Amino acid sequence: MQHAEILLTGIVQGVGFRPFVKRTALEHGIKGYVENREFGVKIIAQAPKKSIDKFLKDILNNAPAVSTILTHSMKYLEDDVSDFETFEIAPSKKKGEISALIPPDIATCEKCAQEIIDKNDRHFSYPFTNCTNCGPRFSIIQSIPYDRKNTTMGKFIMCDDCNREYTTIADRRYHAQPNACPKCGPELRFIEIADESPVVTARREKAFDKTISLLQMGEIVAIKGIGGYHLVCNAMNKDVVEKLGILKYRPQKPFALMAKDIETIEEYCAVNKDEKNMLEGQQKPIVLLTKENEILEHVAQGVKDLGFMLPYTPLHYLLFKHFSLLVFTSGNISEEALENNDDSAYQNLANITQYYLSYNREIYNRIDDSIVTFAGDQKILIRKARGFVPKPINIARGIGKPQIFASGADMKGSFGLTKENIFIGSQYLGDLAFASNTKFYKESLEYFQSIFEMKPQIVMTDSHPNYFSTRLAQEFAENNELPIHFIQHHKAHIYSVMAENDLENVLGVSFDGTGYGDDGNIWGGEFFIINNTESERFAHLNYVPMISGERAAKEPWRMALIYLYKYYPEIVDSIITEKKFPQKDMIILQLLNDSVRLQTSSMGRFFDAVASLIDVCHFNSYEGEAPMKLEALADENFSEYYHFVFDKQRSLIEVDLIIKGIVNDIQEQKSKKYISSKFHFTIAKMVFDLCKKMKNESGIDAVALSGGVFQNVVLVNMIKRVFAGSELKLFWNTKVPPNDAGIALGQVYSYLLKSR
Repeated sequence: MQHAEILLTGIVQGVGFRPFVKRTALEHGIKGYVENREFGVKIIAQAPKKSIDKFLKDILNNAPAVSTILTHSMKYLEDDVSDFETFEIAPSKKKGEISALIPPDIATCEKCAQEIIDKNDRHFSYPFTNCTNCGPRFSIIQSIPYDRKNTTMGKFIMCDDCNREYTTIADRRYHAQPNACPKCGPELRFIEIADESPVVTARREKAFDKTISLLQMGEIVAIKGIGGYHLVCNAMNKDVVEKLGILKYRPQKPFALMAKDIETIEEYCAVNKDEKNMLEGQQKPIVLLTKENEILEHVAQGVKDLGFMLPYTPLHYLLFKHFSLLVFTSGNISEEALENNDDSAYQNLANITQYYLSYNREIYNRIDDSIVTFAGDQKILIRKARGFVPKPINIARGIGKPQIFASGADMKGSFGLTKENIFIGSQYLGDLAFASNTKFYKESLEYFQSIFEMKPQIVMTDSHPNYFSTRLAQEFAENNELPIHFIQHHKAHIYSVMAENDLENVLGVSFDGTGYGDDGNIWGGEFFIINNTESERFAHLNYVPMISGERAAKEPWRMALIYLYKYYPEIVDSIITEKKFPQKDMIILQLLNDSVRLQTSSMGRFFDAVASLIDVCHFNSYEGEAPMKLEALADENFSEYYHFVFDKQRSLIEVDLIIKGIVNDIQEQKSKKYISSKFHFTIAKMVFDLCKKMKNESGIDAVALSGGVFQNVVLVNMIKRVFAGSELKLFWNTKVPPNDAGIALGQVYSYLLKSR
C-alpha cells in the first residue's frame, strides 16, 4: 500500500473539483482526502501504486469542463502516514501565500435549466438555482479558499434540503457553495422610484410578474444580473428601443440582444458552427452575427452585425417563457461604469427608468457581458469579461521572474498581473477618461492583488505621459518603491500576440486609432520588425496633421478634409462644402499655419476619412461607428485595389494615389459598396506587400497582427485570403482582445523578453 501527495494548480476551486476527485477516488478504491489550499488542491491518496497512477490519469483526463489544471505534481511519501478508512473532502486550509485561481461565472447548465421549469421540482421557478457545474463565481467571491463563508452567499444559511444536497456525494450540488432554494436563498424584489426614493413594491413571484407586465407594455426595466444591471426592453418595439438609445446617450450605437433560443436568432442572422458553439457554451457571451434581413435595423443601424446572446442565468430562462427576444444592454449611462450596486443604480439610471428588478445578494465584482466575433473559424474577442475573466494565460517565460503589474491603456481599460508563469488580466473596465471607470479600475486592482496575494515587483505601463493608466502606474511604482518601465503602445500590441504564441521574432502590423509614438506624434498605422528585444519601425502611413485633437476622432469629416487637403487640394470644395461643414475654412487656416506640429499615422483615422469621403459617416456618435459602417458595405471576396507607394528611404507609405482613386471613383459614381470593398482590399494588399519586404530584409516569416482595426472581420478575412499559400504565417490575438484591452499582456511580455 502506497501513500501519494498530489498537488494541482489552476482553476480547481469553485468548479465541483473536490466532489469530482472524491467520486473518482471511490471508483479507483482510493482512500485519503482532498482539500482546498492556498495554491489550489491537495490530495493525499492511499492505494496500490498502480491504482494511484490510474487515479491521477483519470483526474487529468476527465476534470470538470469548467476547470483548468495548469500544473500537477505527485510524490510518494516515504514517512509513516496514517492509514485512512475512506476518502473525504477535508476542510479548506491556508498555510502560505495564495496562488489558487478562481473560476469565472458559469452559465446555467442544462440540468438546472430543466429543474426551474419542472413543476414537481423544488427549484421550480427559482431564479437563483445553481450547482457545482454552473452559477455565480467571480462575481460573488470575496476571498480564497472558495468556501460559502468567503462569498456574498455567506449570509444565506442553507435549509435542510439544500444542506442534504450539499453533503451527499452522489448529488450534483455536493459542495456547491452558492447552493440555494426558495426557502433559504436570495429573493427577487421589485423597486419603483417614487418621489426620488426607491420603494419595494413587490417580492418574489409578484416582483417577476410585475417585470413581465411592464416589458409587455413597452417599458424599460433595469434588471440586476450576475455581474451588474442590464437595461431591458422589447426588441420588436421600435419606439421603446429608440427611446432607450436617446436616454442612454447612444442613439446610433447597436444594442445587445438576448434571444430565447438559437432558432429565434436564426430568424434574423446567419449562424455557423463556431458561432453556435460559442452561443451555447459555458461562457455564453454576446456573439456578433451577420444580419440576414433588416427586421432589427432599429437595434443596430447601418452595421452588418447584430449582437446576440442566449439566456445564461435561471432568471433569464424564466423571462423567456414570456418573450422570444429582448434588448439586453449594459446597465449604465453610455461609457460610464456598469451599475452593480442597488443604490447607485437607482440614482444613476433614474433618467432612463423608474423600474428595477433586483435581489438581496451583493455583486462583489462587477463584470459586463463579453463580446466575441468570428473571422471564419478564428475567434476575435472584442470585450473580455463575464465567462472569460479571471481565467489565466500561461506564459512559460515568467517562471522565476519578478511579479509584474501592467497597467494597460486608457480607451479600453484592462490591467494585468503576473505570478510565475501565470498572467491574469482584469475584466473590461471601460474608457478611463470617465471617473466612474477609473474608480472601477482602482477597486478591481485592489481586489486582484488581494484575492491572489500578488505583490508586484515590476511596473509596466504605456509611454503616453497623459494616460490615466500611466499616471496610476507611476503612482503605484512610487508608493511601493518599484522600478517602472515604459513600452510604446503599438509595440505592446504586437508583443501581446507574441505572448499568446510564445514568439521571439515577428513582423508586426499594428493598426488602431491612436497611440503615443516614440517621436511624440500619434501613431496607428505601423509596421515593425521585432527581433527579440530589438524593434525597428520599418514603415508607417505617411503623417497627416492632427487638427482638433480628439474632435478629429469624433468627427470623421475633419480627417477627410485633412487627407483631401494634403493629397488632392483642388477637389476639396466639391467634396466637403462650406454649407455642410461650416468649420471647414477654420481647419484649412490651421493647416496653412506652420505652427501645426502634431501629426498622425493612424490607420483608424484613415478609415474614418474614407467613410466620410463616400458619405457613409461624418460624425461618430460612438467609438468606431464610421469604420463599422464602412465595413458593413464591403464584400470580403473583392479583389480590386487602389495603388499606393512605399518610400523605403523615409519608411513611409504614401496614400495619395488611394485618395485620388477614391475621389475618381466618386466622380464616376461608383457605388459605396464598390469603393469600400476596394479600399478594404487595398489595405489587405498593403499588409501583404509590406510583410514580404520585411521578410526579405529580416528573414522572419511570422507575422503578428494586432490593434483595434483588426476587429474588422472583412479586413481580417481579406488578409488571410491574400496571405494564403505564401511562406508567411499569420498570428492573431485569440486570448485577449486585439484592441487596447489586450495591451497589458504585451507590456508584460516585452519585459519578460528583455529580462531573460
